[in-house]
Amino acid sequence: MERIATVSQILDDIEYSINNKLPFSLVRFGDGGLKVFEGYLVEHKELYTQHRQEGIPLEFFGELVDGWIKCANEANYVDSPVVYFEDEIFIKRNKTSVGTKDLMSRWNEIHERVGITNKNYCNPEVGHMLFARNCKRNLLDIIHDKSICCITNHFETEKLLSKYVRKVTLKIIPGFFGNHYNVCFDSIMDEIKEEANKYDLWLIGAGELGRLYTGEIKRCGGRTVDIGKVFDAWARRKLDKRMLLIATLCEDHRLLFKIGNEIENIE
Repeated sequence: MERIATVSQILDDIEYSINNKLPFSLVRFGDGGLKVFEGYLVEHKELYTQHRQEGIPLEFFGELVDGWIKCANEANYVDSPVVYFEDEIFIKRNKTSVGTKDLMSRWNEIHERVGITNKNYCNPEVGHMLFARNCKRNLLDIIHDKSICCITNHFETEKLLSKYVRKVTLKIIPGFFGNHYNVCFDSIMDEIKEEANKYDLWLIGAGELGRLYTGEIKRCGGRTVDIGKVFDAWARRKLDKRMLLIATLCEDHRLLFKIGNEIENIE
């Protein structure tokens, strides 16, 4: 089994990078990213799905995939779906379509085909796990006195997160079918070039284009974590169906989750 970094290890690395102003990035592909990789390799309809959802021009997918590969290989951590097949807690999360399960089982082959060589693996669900109540500490413990920039489509994030960190800045993107690419992709990339190191940490939940933001932030000296649908869970106070198989919301804390069963602690 590939070595998967623990939450504690990742938190230690984030903390060290913030305190020493070192570049840091964590990028996740999950099954969605793998579908796009496979779609690009075999001209699959998945490209048309992302074209519609985020307004990504079909002619941009070559540049998109090249950018993903670059940011994955430069990242401190990249996700590995192996946990869905070999980890007791996360096997539950793999109750998905036969096609998706087959795709995730071939993740290593797909990485090799596209040229991802980074072996510093993290759990694909690390976004939620970094905010786990049942870990000895969580990301909020590290960033409580820090300046945070979030790229998200949820305006509510500023109010929710401001209770737990020193300062929150938002860069708002459109949601699905809001033409993210044309509306603000170039302008946000320009802002990252100017502001990457202005904040202690960037939190990203920006779909397929978000991985390019993650790569650019590290390249420009900043620190960033792709937390994905965590922003959705915070704003809507609801987990998606597959996350409900392995996680629950904390009744006494709006931004934390319980991963696994009630008596398990995660590392």
